[in-house]
Amino acid sequence: MKEKFTIIGMSCVMCAKAVENAVKKVDGVEDAVVTLTQNLLVVSGEFSNAEIYKAVKSAGFKAVKFRENGDSEDFSVIKKRLVPSLIILIVLMYFTMGHHLLKLPTFPFFKGVEGAIYYVLFQLVLTLAVIVLNIKFFIKGTRAVINKAPNMDTLVALGSGASFIFGVYAFVMIIIGKVAGNNALVNLYLNNLYFESSAMILTLVTIGKVLEERSKKKTESAVSRLKSLAPKTAVIMQGETEVTVDVSMVKLGDIMVIKQGFSAPCDGVVINGDGEMNESSLTGESMPVYKTVGSDIKTATVLESGYILAKVTSVGEDTVFSKIIEYVLSAEATKAPVQRLADKISGIFVPSVTLISIITLIVWLIIGKSFDFAFTRAISVLVISCPCALGLATPVAISVSTGRLANFGILVKNAEVLERIGLTSVCVMDKTGTVTEGKIKVGEVFNLNETELKEVSSIENLSSHLIAKAVVDYSGVSDFEVEDFGSITGKGVKGTVNGNKYAVGNLPFVGENFLSEEIKEKSNLSLLNGKTVLYVSKNDKVIGFIEVYDAIKQTSKQAVSKLKELGVKTVILSGDDQKISDRVAKEIGADYSYGGVLPSDKAEIVKKYKEEGITVFIGDGVNDSPALSVADVGVSMGGGTDIAVSSSDVIFMSNDLISISKAIKTGRKTRKIIKQNLFWAFIYNVLGIPLACGVLYPLGILLNPMIASLCMSLSSLFVVTNALRLYKD
Repeated sequence: MKEKFTIIGMSCVMCAKAVENAVKKVDGVEDAVVTLTQNLLVVSGEFSNAEIYKAVKSAGFKAVKFRENGDSEDFSVIKKRLVPSLIILIVLMYFTMGHHLLKLPTFPFFKGVEGAIYYVLFQLVLTLAVIVLNIKFFIKGTRAVINKAPNMDTLVALGSGASFIFGVYAFVMIIIGKVAGNNALVNLYLNNLYFESSAMILTLVTIGKVLEERSKKKTESAVSRLKSLAPKTAVIMQGETEVTVDVSMVKLGDIMVIKQGFSAPCDGVVINGDGEMNESSLTGESMPVYKTVGSDIKTATVLESGYILAKVTSVGEDTVFSKIIEYVLSAEATKAPVQRLADKISGIFVPSVTLISIITLIVWLIIGKSFDFAFTRAISVLVISCPCALGLATPVAISVSTGRLANFGILVKNAEVLERIGLTSVCVMDKTGTVTEGKIKVGEVFNLNETELKEVSSIENLSSHLIAKAVVDYSGVSDFEVEDFGSITGKGVKGTVNGNKYAVGNLPFVGENFLSEEIKEKSNLSLLNGKTVLYVSKNDKVIGFIEVYDAIKQTSKQAVSKLKELGVKTVILSGDDQKISDRVAKEIGADYSYGGVLPSDKAEIVKKYKEEGITVFIGDGVNDSPALSVADVGVSMGGGTDIAVSSSDVIFMSNDLISISKAIKTGRKTRKIIKQNLFWAFIYNVLGIPLACGVLYPLGILLNPMIASLCMSLSSLFVVTNALRLYKD
């Protein structure tokens, strides 16, 4: 069992880790993965939802039933508190810094020692208002410590709280100085208040969180956009009347009406009418597909012209469209190998930073600096440290990439596959249905009379092979009874009809008994023209052949060209004769080709190329399953109906080979973005924390808490916006 939940209240990677650890302790849970960018928790195993809710609550957060879009409750609260916090901060900064730096006018009763108490009390009240507005930082930060999982909120609460407490201490000392008539003491603490730092830290971090969440919302848009394409209502026939109902009310067997400009609310099959459907929501291809009686209709595809009545075959989560969304969400709820190091570091980040802050305070005091100086350095260390940048570096890039590929009709199984496909050095392709159309047609029928063709067709009708179907479609189904039917994959079929023993297939299978020069010459000519030849033997004598062919897809040559531009070696595998395979390879520009290959042999060839580097195999996902499993990345073409159970790593909904170059390019760009994000996150903390400690003080360079908090907010925003560059070609 696998369930999804939306988690409310997470702010950084440590929050996600705390939720994961808490849920993994629940009896029956096999695995739990949190996707911070989607606030998504995916749990596998045998468990009750009530236990999951309880575990998440124990970690300090709230779990609710999964929802695809919309702001979390926590984000809504953040947006509401931002404006008043900002207004109060501006007023506070005007009176604390405007008068000193810009000589801006201020109230007379705030001036000098005489107005010191009013001046400080005014700052305290404004700062307290900002703290109350942003009390969530303190509640969540404290709760995280209690749960032994300190996070970013903990650092913010420590930095802001310490500044406020020191301000209160300074206020008390000012009162003591006033009572004692010690003006020097009053002036000392009057110039060392940290109320504005406390308010500034909270406000700047809130601004950063709002900007970060807005950017993260863009990474969620792929799933949200997909979901929005499915109509909320459906028009169904009730007798002779068209009735509009909520899509949840549609049942299997209902007749749905699809009019021009409207989307299909469910999967179905056309029973009346025709028209052109835009299937870009599934395949990424904008070219409309003509639909008529018997054609399949998929949810969220749009009828551009015509009028269609379709019988509903799938509803709700069983539709292909719903499975696509599930596939994308499942991919986002995985972790790339490169993320493991970041997770380990993030796990010890907050305790380490807190320790560094304390050491900084002690060292500067030992050196002989004032408490004010040492305290400022310690606060700066707390607020400049950013575990979020480190935690978001990988998942935000994965989220954007999987969503972008879904828009192209490319579904990636997990983050590891996305990372691996970017390293592709060899692409091995099955010929039929991948490079070619996969729609076999009969060309010339040589030296077979009508009766013999009908008898051969009777045997082929018992086979499920595409070539057999083409022969049956060409000659029609007969009522002849077949005895001793046999089929050998990759070779041919045999059987006895009306007392005549037939074998149909390649030459080694049927034998060369009585093979005439005319048949040999004619068949060789067909082979040279890239056609497949089915030799027919009757009563152990070759009497003729059936020529079949499979047209090369228009985009195959372009796809191979793009792969070569990416430096990827291309290989074609085919069960057809080597000459046919070579001809197809030459026409599209592939580097190598293998003909006469059995399905079991394809896996061995893929293993061979894996020694040269990451190898992708592209096939139809059925008889190519051994090769798909062996390959570093197995790609199934047009597997829309089998999404839920597919063992492929990647699915091309468009059934177009051109998708492979898009997948590889996106994989490479994703790896590049992840490396950039991780580099930035590491280097930011490696350089920022020592700078906040004051290591450059001998050079006159110091970092105050306000600038440090601004840097912390911008660091998270950087990795998110950097990942959004993946949307650009």
